[in-house]
Amino acid sequence: MKNNVKRISALFTVIVLCFCVAFEAAAAGYPDYYPNTHRNTGSHIADLLGVAKTQLGYTELNSSGNPIPSTSDGGYTKYGASFGEPNGAWCAYFISWCASQAGIPSSIVPRLGNCGTLTDWYQSRSIYYSRSSGYVPKPGDMVFFNWSGGSSAQHIGIVTGVSGNNLYTIEGNTGGDEGYMCNGRTRGLNAAYVLGYGVPKYNDASTYVGSYAFAASVSSSSGSHSNSTAYGSNLSVVTTTATSITSSDATLNGSIKNSGGNYISSAGFYFGANKNNPAKYPVVSGSSSNEISLSLDIAKKFGKLKPNTTYYYRAYATINGNLYTGPMYAVVTVSDKPQQLVLSETTVNVGIGQTAEIMWAQLPVGSTDKGVTWTSSDPSIAVISNTGIITGMGYGKVTLTATTNYGSAFSSVDVNVLIGKPQNIKLTNITKDEIGISWDKVDKAKGYIIYRCESSDGKFKEHKKLDGSTTSFIDKDVKEGHRYYYKLKTLADKEKYDSDITEIMYITAKLPAPVISKAENDKNGFGNLTWDKVDGTEKYVVYRSRAVDGVYVAISDVRGTSFTDFSANQPGEYFYKVVAYAANEKATSSFSEVASVTVTSVYADENEVETVKTLERQREKQFDEENVFTSKTGLLNII
Repeated sequence: MKNNVKRISALFTVIVLCFCVAFEAAAAGYPDYYPNTHRNTGSHIADLLGVAKTQLGYTELNSSGNPIPSTSDGGYTKYGASFGEPNGAWCAYFISWCASQAGIPSSIVPRLGNCGTLTDWYQSRSIYYSRSSGYVPKPGDMVFFNWSGGSSAQHIGIVTGVSGNNLYTIEGNTGGDEGYMCNGRTRGLNAAYVLGYGVPKYNDASTYVGSYAFAASVSSSSGSHSNSTAYGSNLSVVTTTATSITSSDATLNGSIKNSGGNYISSAGFYFGANKNNPAKYPVVSGSSSNEISLSLDIAKKFGKLKPNTTYYYRAYATINGNLYTGPMYAVVTVSDKPQQLVLSETTVNVGIGQTAEIMWAQLPVGSTDKGVTWTSSDPSIAVISNTGIITGMGYGKVTLTATTNYGSAFSSVDVNVLIGKPQNIKLTNITKDEIGISWDKVDKAKGYIIYRCESSDGKFKEHKKLDGSTTSFIDKDVKEGHRYYYKLKTLADKEKYDSDITEIMYITAKLPAPVISKAENDKNGFGNLTWDKVDGTEKYVVYRSRAVDGVYVAISDVRGTSFTDFSANQPGEYFYKVVAYAANEKATSSFSEVASVTVTSVYADENEVETVKTLERQREKQFDEENVFTSKTGLLNII
């Protein structure tokens, strides 16, 4: 199923990419005086509004590619062209174009060009609210209008904010007397022409805190506008839109059309904050090419730019000492103040006296981060440090608010303070068919509930309820070799303050690991181990390595609780682990902790040597025949 989902997702991505390519192809041949300069952050609402803001002032173009007055209709728009209707009504296409530029999936904002079809789409998904429903719109919502008092939508806009009875929007195909441009509008929140709202399920719907009020209309860019200055038929100096605009940098773009083959001694840009006195920045020199592309990362020449500042630039070319310049363009650097503060959580539960952590990000990426200041609506319930550590102080609900220290972006998280969860939970093997569970006492606990399941994704059931004075439990209802999953919660005096359930923990029912009590040299210098008896064990297996974290080799099968390593007769340090086995070997224990013995010299008389050899032969024979978990060489890698 997961692979199918991935394939469907990949196919959808290919379709979207092809669609976008078609958009660009349809728009080819017309200049774009209002390129999208917004840098996406990954937050849907912030990016949709950010893209839409860059389009304020856009008007339709005539067949020559020049803007026409906003009172004229029937011209070309890149929004309609994106859907194969370059000269059609474009209020809905404008929104679809912005959503595509913002990277919002069509499953969230559909790519449709008809307002009536759009209302049907939102209604069919139960995310449409009529004006009469009392719904209060939020930034990013789609507002539908009907100017004639009917029930069918005739126009659509993007909600940017609400203040009192004012509804602020960005709309395409509007402006002036409902003219034909992209503009910010102020509408009546309760006006009869407002039909209702489509509410997309954005990924930042619960965290977005911005509000934009574009109440003032944008002037229409009427009249002729060209991006090049022609000097005869063989030379044109072209200035084009800047790209990669940040708070401190921008890339200037232009070109020289030199079909006459003139020798251009220098070409580049004039640039500066003073429109009347820009500085000269050469890009190329000594060229007679028919076309010279110009691109300049201005910060590398000029130094870091100032945030939210207008700079002016124009392309130039020098031929035989004569200066030729293109049209003057302006670029506005983005503000370095954070526009949005996104928190990792919108709701957090924390226990009294316990802590939780919340993280945050200031957007857009690259904005100046001077930290945040946190406040609590009730410090007696919960407080938070400047590093995001929340501490529960008393039962109840509290709102914690973070505000950027630079700028005024803010965001809040609701915190529910409950009784503390059980902590430091330990699962241990008592015997092969007994599992021990223990935890730290929680202050003011009325009781505890242990939930158990035999698979991590199965259904947990209440396994045992205990009183508040109990902090351990032995589960005897287990089968050796089976794995069991547990989670716990604390009960408060009032049910609404019961703790969250803990994370899942698991253990396999098996013998407890042997505990090596002694690791020393015997009287002849050989290494000797002694360990505590493990109930239910039939035998033990000893493993050895020459490095503490090396490969451990099974060297002997032992029926008692001690072992002398007569084969470790070379000087040096030897490391050991011991494993316990039950009769049926289903409940093999975990490995013991590592113990070590350092051998310096060993000695044994002939009788002792013969006894040792006999014991070794017996152990090897028994080990090979009975230990089904090792090969005949007795080797076993321990991870």
